[in-house]
Amino acid sequence: MKRLSVTAYGLVLSALIGILASAFLIVEAAVSAVLWRSTNPGLQILVVAAGAGLLYVLLKRWPQMPQTAQTAMVGLKEHQLGDYRLVFVNLLVTLVILSFGAGVGPEAALLSAIITLSSWQADKIRYLYFNYEQVKALPVKTRLQRLLTFNSYLQAYDERVAVKSSRLLRQKRLLYLIFSLNGLLAFFILMRHTDQPSFITKLGASTWHARDWFIILPLIMGAGIYGRLWRWLGRYWHKLIQWWAPALMLKVILGAVGIVVIAHWLPDLLFSGQHSVHLLVGAWQHRDPWLLSGMAAVKLLFLAWCLQFGWCGGDIFPILFASFTQGFAVAAWLPQFDQLVVVAVVATAMAGCLLDNPVVAGIMVLLFCPLNVSPLIIVTVGILVGTKRLKRWERNR
Repeated sequence: MKRLSVTAYGLVLSALIGILASAFLIVEAAVSAVLWRSTNPGLQILVVAAGAGLLYVLLKRWPQMPQTAQTAMVGLKEHQLGDYRLVFVNLLVTLVILSFGAGVGPEAALLSAIITLSSWQADKIRYLYFNYEQVKALPVKTRLQRLLTFNSYLQAYDERVAVKSSRLLRQKRLLYLIFSLNGLLAFFILMRHTDQPSFITKLGASTWHARDWFIILPLIMGAGIYGRLWRWLGRYWHKLIQWWAPALMLKVILGAVGIVVIAHWLPDLLFSGQHSVHLLVGAWQHRDPWLLSGMAAVKLLFLAWCLQFGWCGGDIFPILFASFTQGFAVAAWLPQFDQLVVVAVVATAMAGCLLDNPVVAGIMVLLFCPLNVSPLIIVTVGILVGTKRLKRWERNR
């Protein structure tokens, strides 16, 4: 009975985490649609100014926000019981940043929230497991209040009382896998039943031939060098802003100015880019390749601007969108090769270098491309990973 109760409790909590993650995206999409309904430049300036004021107030009160997945992982490794309610503050700050047009993605805040809430879930389950008889003896109303109270009745991991049996450890890992899948299921069900736009836009079909293999290595080299150049510029830009150290208010205002400029001249580049990939196979399909390449560069500049001036968020979707855009530009310059082969290889190599993680870049690009292009993406990832390891080996030799 104890095992069944703990399992059921874990399923409820994991479903709540999945529902919270999807609710965040649903609210962000709805708020963004309302705020950016008008194309009147004056009204857009007022909207961004209001967002800047709200963001300044929030960052003044919580300067450590918004948290990233890396920050959450540090906290998880330390595993000290803290105020888990800060996860909602993190989501609120990110909601303001995303809704008011910043060129960053939601993935950093969502991953941070999921990591933090997974730690919270483990603390809640651990509390029920080690206090089962005491909780069971309580009246039903009191029992539910205790189990559902968010920031109380938690028990942190303790090495002295942790499960040591290999059989029990396997059962524990299986349970957490089930909880993770349950949370994902709750997330996708809510997203599907609220008619949210898909994260994935297929980029078309490919009928590539053996001769397309000959272009792979030159594309990887060119896109990799280009990606590393942008990464170096990003580091230099970061150091420059750190040296300057502008006040918080000035940073937020400068970030808002960047959003207003993009909103006026290149509104398609607002937000993260995750729902703008359709432009590449739609309205932008026959645009001049030099213009596409310029749009990719502006998207990366906009991302760097937002990140350094307080409008922080994830960089995966903006980088992916910029890499796809650059890929379509290169494909237009090389019409003798299969378009999607060029796009996939350029996007994987460029995003892999920008993110410094070829595997993540490859997985993301795979989701947008047809299945028959996957061997070329896998080879591209393998070359990037091998090159990265070789450089690391040479440095440590």
